[in-house]
Amino acid sequence: MSLAAPEQSPVADERTPFEPPPARRGLAITVVAGAFGCIVVLAGLAFAFNRLAWPQTEPLGSPVMGINYSCDYAEYLLLEDPTRGLGWAEDDRPGRVQWCAGTFATLLRDTGAAHVRISVYWDEVEPREGEFDFALLDALIETAAAHDAKVFLTVGIKAQRHPEYYIPGWALDDVHMPHGAVVTDDPLLRERALRMVEAVLRHAAPSPVVEAWGADNEPFVPSQRASMWRLGRDFVQEEVGLVRALDPQQRPVVITQAQHHLWDSYRREREWILEDADVLGMSLYPFRNYSVLGVDMVVPIPELAPVHPNYAAHRKEAHERGREYWITELQAEPWADFDMHLISPGRPSPNLSPEKLRKSVEYARRTGADRAYLWGAEWWLFQRERYGDATWMDLGARLLAGEYD
Repeated sequence: MSLAAPEQSPVADERTPFEPPPARRGLAITVVAGAFGCIVVLAGLAFAFNRLAWPQTEPLGSPVMGINYSCDYAEYLLLEDPTRGLGWAEDDRPGRVQWCAGTFATLLRDTGAAHVRISVYWDEVEPREGEFDFALLDALIETAAAHDAKVFLTVGIKAQRHPEYYIPGWALDDVHMPHGAVVTDDPLLRERALRMVEAVLRHAAPSPVVEAWGADNEPFVPSQRASMWRLGRDFVQEEVGLVRALDPQQRPVVITQAQHHLWDSYRREREWILEDADVLGMSLYPFRNYSVLGVDMVVPIPELAPVHPNYAAHRKEAHERGREYWITELQAEPWADFDMHLISPGRPSPNLSPEKLRKSVEYARRTGADRAYLWGAEWWLFQRERYGDATWMDLGARLLAGEYD
């Protein structure tokens, strides 16, 4: 009989087959603890950045409030509504001037706005070379006067609202403007544009209703709707020179700019504006839609410091240089990813609510801006006319009156 060694258990200790040895278990705990620690640190930094950002630390100011107005945009909302089978409203249709002025009058009356920014559209004011039509401009200025409102008038190639470049067809004859071009580098277009600017200034300068001039609209920002075109500083300087030469009252000249992220800082362009203009104008859109890994969200832009701009610092720099700081476009309508006609009380935009609009005005106040022009009054009227929702018109009127709460 042979003596066999006693059979050994395959498990050397009392751990289960799925339990890691102590060394591995310790490593796993270390990794998890480290990851948790990193999350805590990042959350702490995010909280600190937020609490130290200018929207949390700057005092509340009391800017002069106004609105923007574009008849083209009012037509798009109220007359060119595909949800009701309405098509293009022609610019040369009978009664257009009266309709535009009447719509403008409604907004001024129902909001009580005392300051308004409007643009001269080149294709409307000079439909044929050398033939100027000031009927609409005159009607809008007269309407403002009738409602005791003052006009901030933007002239030039680039105007409010997309596609921004309203260049008449004849002005593009023999002109070459490739994608990404500085369009005013073309000598023929430049000559034609400056001739138009001079004609508008000579016509509008005598009006006491005009209180400020805009040398184009965001001239140094490439237009995403128009082949990423932009204007040259030398051209804008010529515009400013024309204003100062032709305006006996020497009213302030505004050059506007837009910045939404730190990486599109336009530091050089802001320096140009502070050197060439009396007022640095800035667009401020606090709430925009973003999609991250397929998840749609609304991000409050100014509070994500240091990723987003410090608008209060822009104001301080302008004031230190003896310039004023105006927010020439302050978001007061949705930033829409679909047809604006479809936004309604039953289908509201995630990036605009009465609370968000009040917050946008609070942001503007904390910049220390001297003025702020609300962007979207035409949309307020559309909501009331199309959907019977007077929420936005009533709220806009209160904000313009300084009733912030």
